[in-house]
Amino acid sequence: MTSQRIRDYELAMILSPEATESEAAETVKRISDIITEGGGSISHQENWGIRRLAYPIQRFIEGNYFITRCQMEAQAAAELDEMLNAAQDVMRHLIFRLKKSEIAAMEVQAERQRQELARQEAEARAAAAREAREREEAAARAAAEREAREAEAQAPAAVSEPAAEASEPSGEAETEETAVPVAESESEEGVQSPV
Repeated sequence: MTSQRIRDYELAMILSPEATESEAAETVKRISDIITEGGGSISHQENWGIRRLAYPIQRFIEGNYFITRCQMEAQAAAELDEMLNAAQDVMRHLIFRLKKSEIAAMEVQAERQRQELARQEAEARAAAAREAREREEAAARAAAEREAREAEAQAPAAVSEPAAEASEPSGEAETEETAVPVAESESEEGVQSPV
């Protein structure tokens, strides 16, 4: 028996939209097990969710899409194709072989997506840190304003006491007040005041 070459394949399946999430997951797991039991390996699985079909299939206008990238022998791919044709829960499927250039392009795209995701996460962390810092600054400003209001509330009581002392007549204050008008009147007559 000759060993066949392992190749890269992509399997696209459309499952019934009426299948529950657990039923769809069970179908995908069963197919994944068939691939691995046949000597293959799965590199990527993706659930695209329910999407509108281009034309009705078995009275359905929507289908639940699943994509699986795997490596397996050509004979195993043919057996998987026969099994999917007979499966009642798979509305449509397509197995196609990937070229090395397609695989490289997918890897580049996956790397870009990882980098974009990392960039978005970093931006989200920076925005969260900025918002936390702004909240702390706002809380500090609010506390400072509150302290200032409390100080102002206590300050009128302290200011009113010196004002009361200033309103009491003292001998020095009266002489200065009377000296100023005299100095003004003398400066009008041409005499310079000593002040």
